[in-house]
Amino acid sequence: MLLNLIKLIARIYFRVCYDFKVEGLENIPKTGALIIAGNHLSNADPPAIGSFAGLVRDSRFVAKKELFSVPVLGWFFRRSGYIPVDRKRTIGDFGALKEVVHYLEQGESVVMFPEGTRSRTGKPQKPKSGIGFLVYKTGAPVLPVKIEGTFGWPWVRRIRVKFGQVMHLEKDPALEPKAQYKQFANQIMDAINSINI
Repeated sequence: MLLNLIKLIARIYFRVCYDFKVEGLENIPKTGALIIAGNHLSNADPPAIGSFAGLVRDSRFVAKKELFSVPVLGWFFRRSGYIPVDRKRTIGDFGALKEVVHYLEQGESVVMFPEGTRSRTGKPQKPKSGIGFLVYKTGAPVLPVKIEGTFGWPWVRRIRVKFGQVMHLEKDPALEPKAQYKQFANQIMDAINSINI
């Protein structure tokens, strides 16, 4: 109930305060395991994507663990089933990845940002391999989503969110697992960047 109310408030905020448009909600599968993967320009991206995707289905989010220490916000994250990730780990936070694998195997939807952090320039960054690992381990389909106009938020005017087409990625038997993780991550990031808004 609380989560639905917050999503509603977020949708009203974006609609009222900005020239806001969202497209492609019909591309979101209503059931089954799903990774929703987006580019990351600002702190507005998770609520902009999640509040509207929430019109179709609920999703969990992967968020940096530091945010769980912020009063009120951390409480909300824990109540909402967000998954904390330690971005400082050089190889990857396998505890967080294992948790995401669990939820995907239960048929849930998880929202994450393959770049791992916000862009400091507004331009696309190289993806981390974590999302590729998740696809490799679970076979979950990926829904790319592109957000435009949030760089510099809240001092922006026009925001666009567009969900692309679901991707079903196939393993290449010629590749070692780590190389496959990287290839999957690059394919997903390319799909995000190629969405035309």
